[in-house]
Amino acid sequence: LDAHAIIHRAYHALPDFMSSKGEPTGALYGLSSMLMKIVTDLKPDYIVACYDLPQKTFRHEAYGAYKAGRAKVDDALILQLKNSRSIFEAFGVPIYDSPGFEADDVLGTICEQMKNLTLRPLLNKERVGERLNIIIASGDMDTMQLVDDKKVQVYTLKKGINDVILYDEEKVVERFGFKPVLLPDYKGLRGDTSDNIKGIKGIGEKTATILISTFGTIEEIYKKIKKDEEIFKKAGLSPRIIELIKNNEEEALFSKTLAKIRIDAPINFVLPEKTFWENIDLKKIEQVFILFEFRSLFPRL
Repeated sequence: LDAHAIIHRAYHALPDFMSSKGEPTGALYGLSSMLMKIVTDLKPDYIVACYDLPQKTFRHEAYGAYKAGRAKVDDALILQLKNSRSIFEAFGVPIYDSPGFEADDVLGTICEQMKNLTLRPLLNKERVGERLNIIIASGDMDTMQLVDDKKVQVYTLKKGINDVILYDEEKVVERFGFKPVLLPDYKGLRGDTSDNIKGIKGIGEKTATILISTFGTIEEIYKKIKKDEEIFKKAGLSPRIIELIKNNEEEALFSKTLAKIRIDAPINFVLPEKTFWENIDLKKIEQVFILFEFRSLFPRL
């Protein structure tokens, strides 16, 4: 679970609920509701949650303006991000985070470590030897670069907290026109305003898509443009665009580095001994729902 992205989505999608103590609980209600929906829809054997931490990351160190221009996070959201950990604890969901890294990097690291594993005998004798399939539940598109065939898929929200879509590799190609692994190259060319990643000024969605689907990675684009400009003209790119590409190699490569999810975050990930279902304690969840006054969620529980 990309905990941070899910809580952000819940916060902006739901009204500002208040507890009788006057504390905001809308995002926590949304998180609890989405957690139950994920469990019902996907029936996972294991669940883990990944968090951002408040301090700066290696991306901020490399580029001071990373995520600059974003509105200051509301105090109501900060409080709920802190309180959200108790919801995961009640559901028996282990939490992972790493100083200097974002939740996406922690997710990427776990995917890399787990995507070629097979299920352990303790699960179900009939399923031993089955590959472990990974689904990333997130509220944003960044994690789509981690999609790998059907081994790693992304379950994301289209709008609100109920309209969801599951992306495998085929669906990503259908949406973007190229494979998930090329998404950091796409951002490297067109930038990303939400993270203040510059890309190449003047190259938009359409041109970036043509460049990547025709020539491949940013590195390949530069190798080819230095060798033969003509093939870029034949691909329908104007002299202005060709000049923009030639003059901005450093910016494109740096933007790609910022956009690329790391798969080497220093975390000590362990697959839980018991499955989610063996570990679940409904009494603990009831207690946390009473604490936050979510009695309306009891029937779903």
